[in-house]
Amino acid sequence: MFSMLLTYSIQAIVILLVIFTVLRNNRKKIGRGSLSLLLSLLGMAVSFEFGDYIFGDQLLSFLGMPAWSNPVNNTRFHYTIFVSSILFIPSFIIGYKNPKDFGALIGKWISIIYLSLIVISLLFFMISCLSE
Repeated sequence: MFSMLLTYSIQAIVILLVIFTVLRNNRKKIGRGSLSLLLSLLGMAVSFEFGDYIFGDQLLSFLGMPAWSNPVNNTRFHYTIFVSSILFIPSFIIGYKNPKDFGALIGKWISIIYLSLIVISLLFFMISCLSE
């Protein structure tokens, strides 16, 4: 319950940061660094739950892969974490290398926040598996 509340709170904060950054008076050019924002938004979309619909689950299903390590009752490890990581890692690298382009800075910070949460979640998952 706590991890779900934390995840939704951070996602809401990140969305607000993106909105406020876009609304500010922008004088930066659109370039390669702008891909950082796009990739980070796609990474967030993969991990969002829209009612009973999770885009990452549908994407994995389309590729013929299970979304959970125990697909019978959707428990254990959720594989969409890897799909979102595939999007967040390049987003961070692009934002780091092109900081002067539009959206690069916020894309880099979104990626840092989400990748940190993914690493922390993986650590908690490994600890819980060891204690069983």
